[in-house]
Amino acid sequence: MKRSILFLILIHLFSSLSAQYSVSGGNGVPLQAEDNTSYHLKVYLLNGLSGASISFTSSGAGTHQWYRYTDKANNAVPVSSVQVGNTSTITDVQNGCGYFVGLPTEALPNYVWIIDYSRYAPHFFSLQTSEESDKCTSLKILADVEAEQLAYYLPTGAPAALTRTYHLQYTTQAWSDDAKQFISKNENMELHGLISEIVIPAPLADTWFTLTGDQFAEYFGMQQLIRSNDYSAIAVEAHVVAKTTKEHSDNEIHNTDDVLGGSAPVDYTFTAYANEPVAVQYKWTVTQFDSISGVISAFVRYEKILDYQFVQDGYYRVTLEVSDRQSICVDSTQSFNLMIESTVIKIPNAFSPGSSIGVNDELKISFSSVFDFKASVYNRWGNLLFQWSDPAKGWDGRVNGKFVPTGAYYVIVEYKDASGKNRTMSRAVNVLRVKD
Repeated sequence: MKRSILFLILIHLFSSLSAQYSVSGGNGVPLQAEDNTSYHLKVYLLNGLSGASISFTSSGAGTHQWYRYTDKANNAVPVSSVQVGNTSTITDVQNGCGYFVGLPTEALPNYVWIIDYSRYAPHFFSLQTSEESDKCTSLKILADVEAEQLAYYLPTGAPAALTRTYHLQYTTQAWSDDAKQFISKNENMELHGLISEIVIPAPLADTWFTLTGDQFAEYFGMQQLIRSNDYSAIAVEAHVVAKTTKEHSDNEIHNTDDVLGGSAPVDYTFTAYANEPVAVQYKWTVTQFDSISGVISAFVRYEKILDYQFVQDGYYRVTLEVSDRQSICVDSTQSFNLMIESTVIKIPNAFSPGSSIGVNDELKISFSSVFDFKASVYNRWGNLLFQWSDPAKGWDGRVNGKFVPTGAYYVIVEYKDASGKNRTMSRAVNVLRVKD
């Protein structure tokens, strides 16, 4: 008995699922705009109801009884149809009504809702721009659009509506980090529902705005379009690339490579990029700070590319300000912190030329931020043996091509520190060799 009941239920379920509606008529092919599987309801849009009809085909034989409802399936009224075989058709199709075959109390009734879209196509009257209080970051688009709700009712009587989709198109610029430049970009924003006020990121290029839609009008070939007046952009966006050509030697003391700055002197090139021609003015400020007194000095220059040599030790901040052609908007988000090392000189107390190739076989002086460098080596009698002026280089322990004897030698280093003061440092250095 239980198996029989289950079999009948499955037969009824299969029969209901396999039953099909087809909608035709109007100008063009009707559009199935919604398929609400929870309520077995399909919403169709027709462009006019001329010649409109709905057909129902069942999987088995039997007479079809059609019903129409306007707000709730339980309040449906019978509708006459013409049936041939297992397919029945109604031709008195009305806008804003739901249709079904059978009784709403059946296990799985299927419903069709009809909307004559030609009565609800949107109408565009104007499209204008309105600057927000934060006009340098956002822009408001005011759209005067008349679009009546595409409403329908679920079989339960609950109201529902189709969502209209529009597209707002305009041109802006976008920064490409790979190409290191701004590129033109066509924006195509998808908008849903009510669109009287649309807030967008402030465009970075002069442009105009085009509103099209909705998607149903586009489907039926009756899409609406409106264009705004030309908009003069004021928003600016800046990016900076900082580069240095300096390569620190192996005996130069400096901070890590991922921190800007290092051992002076160090030259940097700061290149500014912005959304031209909206952006027109570039202002660089190089500020030097002291941990005690604060700002020591500030250097200002107006140009796109800043070449700057850092010679004094301390902390610096390089900032860029870019403004538009009307001096309304300013981007001051680009800044760099740099640390220039204090002057350091370290003379080793010994080295072993010719004894351990590649290991402590050259007298090199560790240094940071030195200027006008000169190192001199003297023997015990005060005779000058060797001299060099490049702090990255050193002495290999030879004089006239021969290694000097083991023993103590006197090294004097003369230099100017990062504050511009002349300094001298001296030390006895031992030459250590296995063989003379």
